[in-house]
Amino acid sequence: MTEQSGEAIVPEGRTREQVILPWGIAIRITLRGLKIRLGRSLITMSGVVLGIAFLMSVLTGEGLKSGLADENRTKTEVTRLMKLVEEEVGTFKEHTLSVIVSGKLDSAQKERLFARIADRADAGSIRVFYTQAESLTASESSLPTQFSGPSYTHVTSLEELFRDSHLLLLPHEVFPPVAAAELSRWLETMRQPVVLDYFHGRYDADELTALNSQTVYSSLTTELSEEEKAKVLKRKAQERARQIWITVVSMLVTLIGIANAMLMSVTERIREIGTMKCLGALSGFVVKLFLIESFLIGVLGSVIGTVLGFVVPFIAYMLSTGVVMLFESTPFVHLFGCGVQSVLSGTVLSIVAAIYPATVAARMVPADALRTNV
Repeated sequence: MTEQSGEAIVPEGRTREQVILPWGIAIRITLRGLKIRLGRSLITMSGVVLGIAFLMSVLTGEGLKSGLADENRTKTEVTRLMKLVEEEVGTFKEHTLSVIVSGKLDSAQKERLFARIADRADAGSIRVFYTQAESLTASESSLPTQFSGPSYTHVTSLEELFRDSHLLLLPHEVFPPVAAAELSRWLETMRQPVVLDYFHGRYDADELTALNSQTVYSSLTTELSEEEKAKVLKRKAQERARQIWITVVSMLVTLIGIANAMLMSVTERIREIGTMKCLGALSGFVVKLFLIESFLIGVLGSVIGTVLGFVVPFIAYMLSTGVVMLFESTPFVHLFGCGVQSVLSGTVLSIVAAIYPATVAARMVPADALRTNV
């Protein structure tokens, strides 16, 4: 090979070294293109907004519906439990209640029950013995936050707990074993030996009566029959299948809408793509432009759709149920997680939907693209 004008002649079949443009330039070109094609960009984004808004509205509706149902069940259950307690001891005034605690309260019903009892009881009339689940030794730790307040008194011995009390509440399923002789001795020191247990079937009522003839033992929970358990499982399976189907449909709508909009964007930009490739743009750079564009549209559209999908159902439920009821029952942490998932889903779907249009744009022959009139 010879040299002309100080430059090396490129051998046949080889190309000069090509410069790969950095991401910063690709992002600036993409933003400029979105600004120029603002109308088309908004139409493309509307597909993402509508799809994600539909998905988030379904998840929000299910969450609010479940929260309201739990709230109604909680109020009904607490009312029932309060009646059971009041049937045994009557008014809470001038009565001493004893509670054996082996952990935190694990349900809203229990928290509400103790909150209502504490509101009606005298100061210091609820004795609490805090122990570990595996032993009857008093814990040195402070009481759980659910048992703090002027109505509660922390005791460190079971003798003090049972003595002169009118009612014993057992709120935890896990409970240290108690010898029959000791339990009989402690029950005799109570003014009114009433035991209300949250765990169904922990003790046999006849055995406790044999220990102390005046003992009243009652379970605060009911055991579901096998048929009732099967119905509950079937209902949950149906609700899960329905939610999965709606989620898949909304994602497909979003995917197809974005892919269609991006293909239309490729079609109207054929000459632009041909010009860029004639000026030296690599196929990878063209793909990069479309993927960045779809990412930006996906993120912004997903955020807007998620906000709309939460706000609209929330306002609708608030108008029908009331502000206080809705805020008490709304699972905000769960819905926040659903929002994050919706944003991620919309972004990923936007990028996936742009892969094929970006590949089509990158494979264009520059000469053919310049001859196209669109």
